Amino acid sequence: MALTQSDFVSPEQYLAEEQLRQERHEYYDGLVYAMSGGSYAHSTLASNFQFLLKSHLKGSGCRASNSDMRLRVDVANCCFYPDVSVHCGQVEAAMLSLPSARIVVEVLSPSTAAYDQGRKFDIYRQLADLQEYVLVDSESRNVHVFHRADNGDWVFHGYSGSETIQLASIDFSVSLTELYDDTGIEE
Repeated sequence: MALTQSDFVSPEQYLAEEQLRQERHEYYDGLVYAMSGGSYAHSTLASNFQFLLKSHLKGSGCRASNSDMRLRVDVANCCFYPDVSVHCGQVEAAMLSLPSARIVVEVLSPSTAAYDQGRKFDIYRQLADLQEYVLVDSESRNVHVFHRADNGDWVFHGYSGSETIQLASIDFSVSLTELYDDTGIEE
């Protein structure tokens, strides 16, 4: 993620300019960062996850969006494009940003893994509706799921090989074999 501008940009200015740009940028408390492309495995993992979630959620009032849908974290003055997000409730066709998410999925790239696992998770945790944060490794069959417990603590579950991951907030499960299908990443 490369810094594209060092001067402070207001959230309103970022949102207005982002609508005019062809490439996507994330917004972090006044700074704008260009987003880089991902590998074949990264793209396939994100597509597989979004497709599986979309099929599971049909008729539930929740929807799975891909990385074209921006997610606002107003309390932290940030906007991100998660690889996959699950949001529930009303949506409008012309909506440009989601105000919340129940689940956020980030596919880890070598260049962004530390940020996705650290500071970005710190920011996402400020979303009141967020129940699960999922980190998918794009180089090996490993998935980390962080689930918000009833007391507000975040509980970690690690999955590898051909195990089946569980997303309790939407009663969803999928084997890593199915999730990693057609990625070229073997057990």
